[in-house]
Amino acid sequence: MSRLRSAGSAHAGVAEWLLQRVTSLYMGGFVIYAIVHLSLSPVRDYTAWKAWFAMGYVRIAWALFLASILIHAWVGMRSIYLDYLHPLWLRFSVTVLTALGLLALALWAAQILLSAVP
Repeated sequence: MSRLRSAGSAHAGVAEWLLQRVTSLYMGGFVIYAIVHLSLSPVRDYTAWKAWFAMGYVRIAWALFLASILIHAWVGMRSIYLDYLHPLWLRFSVTVLTALGLLALALWAAQILLSAVP
């Protein structure tokens, strides 16, 4: 009788699955909020946009939205790489490039969010 190989823990991937769901719910809710808010009180010029964006809760909501996008993208792309990129060197290289790209986007988003401070 051959030995059975363990398929891993029953909880493997639960954290990633939960991160995908939580970030997608926040992004969906934020997009609905932004559409409703900008439809009811449209921002007419740069000064009005800057005044709206300078409010603390708006910047926090945008920061959470951008963090959600980055986390959602990381978890999704990592899953794709693990499933479809079989050579270890290729998977590692593409994962590092993706991480560096998402880090650059995070730093750019932080610069934008911090520049709106009055």
